Amino acid sequence: MRCSYIRLLVDDYEACFRFYADVLELPVLRGDEKSRYAEFDVESGTRLALNQREVMAEALETDTADPELPHQDRMAVVFEVDDVDATAARLVADGAPQVMAPRDWTAWGIRAAHFRDPDGYLLEISRPLL
Repeated sequence: MRCSYIRLLVDDYEACFRFYADVLELPVLRGDEKSRYAEFDVESGTRLALNQREVMAEALETDTADPELPHQDRMAVVFEVDDVDATAARLVADGAPQVMAPRDWTAWGIRAAHFRDPDGYLLEISRPLL
């Protein structure tokens, strides 16, 4: 597993985009102020991504106001794997709480599955669609 993204799930996407692009002056690799998703170059193998919080909640069919998940969802750590299905099966067998089974997210260009760590943080395992 390789950590490919730290994805911040933000409420005010436009303000956050301007902060990372204009204040921190991070080069924009993908997206813009209106796209609700963007990726920034942070000069490492891992990218920083912004995602409109509600978009991710809708995709995962979760509720941003769920009192059982106080961190719901403010960030996601994204790991790139060679085989999403095999890795997801291993994680489930080892007791990782699965949020969403492996599926193709064609709009995002990835196959991914989602899990939670013991403290409720969102984890994604993914690979690009071929």
